[in-house]
Amino acid sequence: MKAYEAIALSLRAEGITDFFGLMGDGNMWLWGALCRDKEVKPYNARHESMAVSMADGYARTTGKVGLAMVTCGPGLTQCGTSLIAAYRGKTPVVLIAGHIAEGSKNRTQLMDQRRFVEACYTRFHTVTSLDNMAEEIAEAFYAARINRCPVVLNLPMDLQEEEIDWDYEYRPSTQFLPRRIETPNPDQLEPVIEKLMAAKRPVIIGGRGAIMAGARDEIVKLADRTGALLATSLQGKGLFAGHEWDVGISGAFASAPTEELLAEADFVLGVGAELGYYTTEGGLIFPAAEVARIDIKPMPEEIGVIPGLYVQADGRRAVAAINEALEARQFRGQGMRTPETRAVLDAAPHQFTPPTDGLDPRALAGHLGAALPENVLVTCGAGHFFSWIGMYMPMPKGAEIQYSYNFGAVGQGLGVMIGTAAGNPGRKHVAIEGDGSTMFNIQEFETVVRHKLDIVLVIWNDAGYGAEVHKLVAKGFDETLAQWDSPNFAAIAKAFGGDGVQLEKASDLGAAIKTGLAKGGLYVIDARVSPSTPTEGYAKVYFGAVNHAPLLRPVA
Repeated sequence: MKAYEAIALSLRAEGITDFFGLMGDGNMWLWGALCRDKEVKPYNARHESMAVSMADGYARTTGKVGLAMVTCGPGLTQCGTSLIAAYRGKTPVVLIAGHIAEGSKNRTQLMDQRRFVEACYTRFHTVTSLDNMAEEIAEAFYAARINRCPVVLNLPMDLQEEEIDWDYEYRPSTQFLPRRIETPNPDQLEPVIEKLMAAKRPVIIGGRGAIMAGARDEIVKLADRTGALLATSLQGKGLFAGHEWDVGISGAFASAPTEELLAEADFVLGVGAELGYYTTEGGLIFPAAEVARIDIKPMPEEIGVIPGLYVQADGRRAVAAINEALEARQFRGQGMRTPETRAVLDAAPHQFTPPTDGLDPRALAGHLGAALPENVLVTCGAGHFFSWIGMYMPMPKGAEIQYSYNFGAVGQGLGVMIGTAAGNPGRKHVAIEGDGSTMFNIQEFETVVRHKLDIVLVIWNDAGYGAEVHKLVAKGFDETLAQWDSPNFAAIAKAFGGDGVQLEKASDLGAAIKTGLAKGGLYVIDARVSPSTPTEGYAKVYFGAVNHAPLLRPVA
């Protein structure tokens, strides 16, 4: 047996059924051996960075380790941004990279791969010998699973072709995973319970961790018992949609009513929500509140933007335990569920003057939310435009949204959406990306078509780098330095073998989404939005405007 055949067996033992990558000298034999198994499906990306972001999107939405494979040297260096994005997103990804032997005479692609990988906040594991190979591969997957982080598994090219002349045995990392600390410690919970009972204006914020823990119903039960308002992080968007006391996203993407109400909170409980810089708007959105967090992760390494109590436990179990304790004490509170709060929530929204230089982005986001089917998967790229999605797009029942903003990097959205589609075949999938971000990796249109993935992609097209445009205006510079004549993205999609349409009116978006979902494959909707209209967040920070974003309600 060749070493690369043994490595392929190891990957299958780790549960790998799909992987993403580009083939090269450093991985082609392993690639070929892995694909002899008909249960394994390779996804050939057109750029190495996209292979990693595909594995990132796949891992986020399947709960599995995402696997990517690239060749040595430049194949690895292309992946830097995507590796840091996976690190920031706490995504378990294993990236296998070939490595030229140190003594090789052809040193063109030789580099210190460890130094590069560690500079990308990524763990580095290498296979040192055939004798150690099984244990070293398992250690790489163990590290990814336990730490929820990207890991590079370095494979020397010469070692891959060596012969193994004994019975190869592999014990997968899943055999060694310790049980997570899921049951809450009563001593940690008691201070949280006391704070909840004493609070006059409590708020509960659910995040991505609450979704993963299936904690929604227990959180709603706790909020109803304590009179707390319900909010979410950006990653938890839509978790409480439909509840009469849901106030939407907390922090930088909050609506005007949400900002007003959260400023009055005296106690905030985050469940599976980091309560970091954006969720707390730099710590300013809760000026008078004490804070507590419940999360499956160990104690945070930093005090953070706002300090407070911390309980390490499964979100659903911890909240259920709090509910039991409050029921035993026969506690019920009114909290902020008062006629005054109801009046704020029910106030008529601000009426905006529609722009005349393109589609109204507020109306477009509203029509997009109305067009989404129940249980849809939504992926959203990063850029000025994604604030419109956060603040103006309502979520239908059962919808799930993934953002690629983890590193604040544009250009990651196409990869994340492809990995998401690959990991969730048969589920309706609508993606949103900016025009500038799309141009970073537009070659991946062909990847979607070649692998027959079903994705409706809405390109939020303001013919420029919107963030830079508005910042240039705010500082008195020429905004056209960040603008261009936009290509026809629908025509480009057709050239790659997909289909699409240029949107004429915002109200036409629903029909276009319906057409794309029914047609299947790649369907691109080129939506030419107003380039002069800043999001609420930008208008507030850079132009001193008052936030007028409305409170979102689910579409009937």
